[in-house]
Amino acid sequence: MAVQARPKYVGGAVKRREDPRLLSGRGRYVADIQLPRMLHLAIVRSPMAHATISEIDATEALAEAGTVAVVTFKEIRDAVHPLPSIDLFPDSKPALHTALADGKVRYVGEPVAAVLATDAYAAEDAAELVGLDLEPLPVVLSIDDAVAAGAPVLYEEFGTNVANTIRQETGDVAAAFSAAAHVFEETFTIHRYGPVPMETRGVVAEFNATTGRLKVYSSTQFPHLLRAFIAGTLSLPESKVQVIAPDVGGGFGAKCEFYPEEVLAPLLAMRTGRPVRWVEDRREHLISTTQAREQKHKIKAAVDADGTITAVDVESWTNNGSCMFTLATTPASIFSAMLRGPYRIPNYRSVSHSVLSNKTPLAVYRGAGHPQAAFVMERTVDIIAGRLGIDRAELRRRNMLTSDELPSDRGTEIVLAGKVNYDSGDYPRCLSMALDLIGYEAFPARQREALRAGRYLGLGLCCFVEETAIGPFESAIVRVDGQGKVTVLTGCSPHGQGHVTALSQLVADEFEIPLGDITVLYGDTDLIPDGFGTFASRSAAIGGAAARKAAAKVKARAMQVASHLLEVDPADLEWADGEARVKGDPSASVSLAAAAQAATAMSAPLSEDFGFHLTGEDRFQPAGIAFSNAVHAVITEVDIRTGKVDIQKYVVVHDCGTVVNPIIVEGQVHGGVAQGIGGTLLEEFPYAPDGQPLATTFMDYLLPTVDDIPDIVIDHLETPTPLNPYGMKGAGEGGAVGAPGCIVNAIADALGPLGVHLTDDGPYSPAKVLGLVRRTQPGG
Repeated sequence: MAVQARPKYVGGAVKRREDPRLLSGRGRYVADIQLPRMLHLAIVRSPMAHATISEIDATEALAEAGTVAVVTFKEIRDAVHPLPSIDLFPDSKPALHTALADGKVRYVGEPVAAVLATDAYAAEDAAELVGLDLEPLPVVLSIDDAVAAGAPVLYEEFGTNVANTIRQETGDVAAAFSAAAHVFEETFTIHRYGPVPMETRGVVAEFNATTGRLKVYSSTQFPHLLRAFIAGTLSLPESKVQVIAPDVGGGFGAKCEFYPEEVLAPLLAMRTGRPVRWVEDRREHLISTTQAREQKHKIKAAVDADGTITAVDVESWTNNGSCMFTLATTPASIFSAMLRGPYRIPNYRSVSHSVLSNKTPLAVYRGAGHPQAAFVMERTVDIIAGRLGIDRAELRRRNMLTSDELPSDRGTEIVLAGKVNYDSGDYPRCLSMALDLIGYEAFPARQREALRAGRYLGLGLCCFVEETAIGPFESAIVRVDGQGKVTVLTGCSPHGQGHVTALSQLVADEFEIPLGDITVLYGDTDLIPDGFGTFASRSAAIGGAAARKAAAKVKARAMQVASHLLEVDPADLEWADGEARVKGDPSASVSLAAAAQAATAMSAPLSEDFGFHLTGEDRFQPAGIAFSNAVHAVITEVDIRTGKVDIQKYVVVHDCGTVVNPIIVEGQVHGGVAQGIGGTLLEEFPYAPDGQPLATTFMDYLLPTVDDIPDIVIDHLETPTPLNPYGMKGAGEGGAVGAPGCIVNAIADALGPLGVHLTDDGPYSPAKVLGLVRRTQPGG
């Protein structure tokens, strides 16, 4: 009788293994770390957006009880290099951030001095006593002002505020426009908002004078990269730096950057010989942690008489704020490379500029250029459909790449990621599934009926393709102990995504063992020496593939041990239910635990070349980018008396290849949609004309609550990628990518009868909606 193999975990809705610990308050975050003799760091930040520093007076601060030191740039000038930007182009202007301001400040919140004290309260009190003598300089805030002739220049050595320009072109754009039946032109703007995770940033640094090693705890998304950044900035060997990412309460890209505090705390720990702790308060976070999204786009589309879009020509500008941060050009690069989304559009030209201004530095945030690209393309498609009188879903179908056309080389590239070559997908089917779920065919009648009753309903669509699972690599080590228990070490570093569960599922299926037999460890550069981190929806497809491939290597070694113990040829063995068995005789078997016990140094040698222990390691490097895709559809009602936008129904059909765990994927989609709703309806970082940030508390920066988030209907389409052995693509960012374009298209559809034309992504607050309505209605 055949022995039934254990059911597979991959694809199953397995509850997250990490949640009981986190939900019961047993998580350990940077703010929970307490070390003996620890000093506390407070940052003196610039109160002005642009000024020269005439004097920094630390006299009163140093006299305050508990103050240990006050440090300015002149004290660290020879010890700290500028913070690196890793995605600059060869002709970029290297407008780099320094750990403390060097003679000039360029945004409100820029670190000017560091104060060390015996407790956090004393450090904050002393920081307020540091005197700053600043001479104001002209302030430039908007993209238009920054690129205007004669604009104040932030870095005199460059003579311009344009720090980087990306040019991409494929096909014959000029010929397509010459032959076009219609040409559509529009200017779109994207407002500034940001990640705002639950946990603010934090760093604890400890220096061991005996070993000469630094240990740094940081709320970071990439501990291995942070180790390299700290070592490089402080001129240390990487072997002298250990970085630990404990539990991280959300990142969304904001913690995928290298900040001044992450070099100041280690430096001061080395200088004082005492541990140094810094934990950001919420006001600091809202003015000094990287912000996101702000862009402007001028787009032209060439269209044939039947609605075929033959060419797109776009010029865009990204407001990068005061400097080029760690991943400064990535949002502009992704926008430039991915604007066309799922559409054929054979002729394409893009010029994307990164612009400096006196705002907080801008960098990556969930989607990093994809939401802007999807918004601009999907608003453009709706505008074309409306003006040509073609159904908007039909116009999308006509222009979509089909599965038969994939893979498709798009003729563009993404900085740090490589060529855009769509690997797999079924974009028209994804659209059809979403249309069915939202009730597209029945909606026009419903909309007309509502309008007769004075109610304004709108339906919005957003189709997109997103780059996920980028390299260059991820690493994993899998070990089996003498009890048959498995430890997985991964270079990925989670901050809420469910890595422990997903990697356990993949490895459990490889060994055919229970999930409870697996422990997943991460986030410590001494524990696993090689890794890249968690961002760009890469962990399951790259880190998970590395873990399963490492487990496969261990299983192969276990089979080799079993062949020795059973005295049979390896070809006569099969693996089932966690053990190696002789084919046709399952009673003759060797369990994983028995194989591990036999492979120790205490056992008789198996063979001269076998070695010891059941351990396998893999560095998985994909051959290219895996591209997920999705369609969002939403029905909104806009109350023209109050300006409130009510989301009545929200649908997402998502294709991330092989779904490891639908609970995790749907959670990622839900979270992303929530952030997209927040950014479209509520969130904004506005600035006063003098550069003062106007959203410095949650009284002013409005986040969505449970009342703002509708029930979200999700369906899955699985088109596996050929770029890893298990078909997985990324799933972490698609919710945030599709929401802005989808919701704005729905608002535009609802207010269309009033003549409202929308060319920005929000935030569509009640006041803004009322203003739009009143401007189009005689008499207000």
